[in-house]
Amino acid sequence: MPRLADHRAKIELLRAAEAEFAERGLSAAKVEAITARAGVSKGAFYLHFDSKEDCYRTIVEGFLARIAACVDAAEFASKTPSSAEELFEAGMAHDITLLEVCWQSRGLMRMLLEGGGGTPHAYLVDEFRERTRTLSEEWIRRLVEKGLYRTDIDPKVVSGLIAGAYERLIQDLIRCDKKPDIAAWCRQLLDLFTRGLLARPLSSPAHS
Repeated sequence: MPRLADHRAKIELLRAAEAEFAERGLSAAKVEAITARAGVSKGAFYLHFDSKEDCYRTIVEGFLARIAACVDAAEFASKTPSSAEELFEAGMAHDITLLEVCWQSRGLMRMLLEGGGGTPHAYLVDEFRERTRTLSEEWIRRLVEKGLYRTDIDPKVVSGLIAGAYERLIQDLIRCDKKPDIAAWCRQLLDLFTRGLLARPLSSPAHS
């Protein structure tokens, strides 16, 4: 009779594997080291995963799903902000959540952005980049139509600029030795972008 998978063991294996991959990289990581960290047998590992590459892919897909949930919650909320102040506050809540997730998984983020997971998995990150840029472009277009953003901007160009700025911010974040003031980072970035894009002046939410 085949052994049944233990959900708790899988969670422990995923946690252990993420730590192992972050420390050693995918190629140098060993299944034995992962199972030792998780406190389970090697047989238990193969009950859940076909290989360490399969395990890594599961971790990456799970992480990107968490990031996508953050993006979707903000970019396509059923209610479009009705004022610049409401837009700024919604942006703050979204960005803080997003950067907190990146900080919590900074070891994995370094691997993904620096290619430590190997080229077979690079397409997952590229697909996510393109998806978020497309979402951002649509969101900006909606805000232009709503009258919150200037009508003379090109949503495609602006979404590319914003995506690049956030990727750079995340790269700086995950290389910090100590956790920075994430809220202050988000406030500065949002203030700069919103003041440049708004159709009407914003009353200093960055300093409230």
